[in-house]
Amino acid sequence: MSLSEPRPAPRTQRVFRPDPASLASREEHYRATFSATAVPPSTILVTVHGEIDATNSAALARYIERRLGAAHTLTLDLQTVEFFAASGFAALININVACERAQVRWTLLAGSHVHRLLRICDLQHELPVAAPAPKYVRTRPRDRKLLVSGDH
Repeated sequence: MSLSEPRPAPRTQRVFRPDPASLASREEHYRATFSATAVPPSTILVTVHGEIDATNSAALARYIERRLGAAHTLTLDLQTVEFFAASGFAALININVACERAQVRWTLLAGSHVHRLLRICDLQHELPVAAPAPKYVRTRPRDRKLLVSGDH
């Protein structure tokens, strides 16, 4: 390459290699709590409690992106989220892109509030939502059997 030739533009790529000690760190952002756990051999489980809205949805995407370094799979548990705004859907799209770039397979465990928004926003079913767990069935007292032995 001679001095008269223009130099190619430098390229940068974000690579996050989490410190294993910081992986299990818990963060609070406005009305939500994010926590991550390593599940052997190379799965990261991120659990979110609280509310996801415009004040913390970008923080959720960044929190997850910082933990993708050594993972092969990610499970994002949003089952206990009490409120999920449209900005949360944007965060899920960002997470999907980050996982594709890092070649990480991921699964979304969605609660009722997240499912409601996904029915509206994810019409093409592009996000990897796991099948919902069976719901708890309530029984009435007359449907229950008495578990007492003896002649009563």
